[in-house]
Amino acid sequence: MPFVLPTSYENFLPPNEALAKYKAEKVEPLLDTYRLSDHASFRDFERRKGEVIHSSVFIHRLTQLEPMLIVQQQINYPDDWGLYLQRGNRLIFVSQVSKGWLTEWSWTTVDDHNLPETPHWGWRTVLVRLMAKGVLTWEQVVKEFGHSQNANSDRWFQFTEPFRNHHASGIIHSNLKAHFEN
Repeated sequence: MPFVLPTSYENFLPPNEALAKYKAEKVEPLLDTYRLSDHASFRDFERRKGEVIHSSVFIHRLTQLEPMLIVQQQINYPDDWGLYLQRGNRLIFVSQVSKGWLTEWSWTTVDDHNLPETPHWGWRTVLVRLMAKGVLTWEQVVKEFGHSQNANSDRWFQFTEPFRNHHASGIIHSNLKAHFEN
């Protein structure tokens, strides 16, 4: 069957419109698989900054709660402090804390495709990590840092639920066994 040129170009879009349609229908759904469900909020620095505190103040408050925490310069990450616990003659890494000013909530920068590029961990993320590893308890965290109930609290409620409702003993025991008994 011979190729016949269409007599009408009404069904064709101009190149820039065709590209925009292709991106919206094909590319964006693929990129969405790499975005978090709360991506728009997670990349909004102004919304996510919350209560900003300096890492030195945050670390001081942590070491008041857990005097056995050891703070060291990270070798591979010069912009971070490492939090460690000593077990025998070994140091066990428990979390990192960025140097300088810390936002309350974690946030990310994005690339040209609106994909997460560089995460910036907020101080509440560090608290969740320390609770998950059995370094701090929910009661200690609430007494020292307070509980959060604002527009950014969804993740906080999600990740602290086991600690608030005392369902975390299995998680903490498993984490302690993996980190400290080997």
